[in-house]
Amino acid sequence: MKKAASGQWLLDIWPDDTYILIPSYKSVDPLKRFINTLLESIPKDHIFVVDDASGDGTYEMCEDIGIECLRHKKNRGKGAALKTGFSHLLKTKNTRWILTMDADGQHAPSDINLFLKEARLYPSTGICIGARLMRLGIMPAARICSNRLTSAIMTLLAGKPIKDSQCGYRMYSAGLINSISIEYDRFEMESEVILKAAAKNFPVRFVPVQTLYLKGPSHISHLLDTLRWVRAVVRIWYAIHFKT
Repeated sequence: MKKAASGQWLLDIWPDDTYILIPSYKSVDPLKRFINTLLESIPKDHIFVVDDASGDGTYEMCEDIGIECLRHKKNRGKGAALKTGFSHLLKTKNTRWILTMDADGQHAPSDINLFLKEARLYPSTGICIGARLMRLGIMPAARICSNRLTSAIMTLLAGKPIKDSQCGYRMYSAGLINSISIEYDRFEMESEVILKAAAKNFPVRFVPVQTLYLKGPSHISHLLDTLRWVRAVVRIWYAIHFKT
């Protein structure tokens, strides 16, 4: 089988019920390069962007390329952008799988087929998450520490191994999204979905993905966001197991 990097073979077999969802905030330049790369292997009408009030021309850039895009009037957070995308794709498309990728280009398109293969082999999957290689020289030390800590906490709360709780490279099933209520609007939302998937006995699976770190501004305050994340996941876990 040819590698995904060749592009055209994946374009020819792209499943009609699978969509790429990209939440974007102030990332117009890397997003444009990333979309142009994706278009080598993914049909244009299966790529969808949510512009979280970037104010940097993201919406107009998507219009120029011919990519469908919705935009928030006010910045609401990554989780809110994903929820907007989920709602739109599930209501307007024949959607079974939604593959989320970050706008900064840190997710390798050549890994997409790993998710598609997982969906074919395990159609009952609720969510499939990219598991990055956490090794010095590949991932910054601070990220290794935070990712291992948060993944350990998630493993404890979910009651099943969570290899990488923070990777945004994921494939969500429509069945899972339709069966849960998503409350959080920022990056805690991605952990919320894992906990709710585990609580409803949806399989949570992982595929190994490349670890890419590119130069550019970060929209995350690691200390504050980690503290907020810990508080949020404990609240979510408590609500799932102790509130009726």
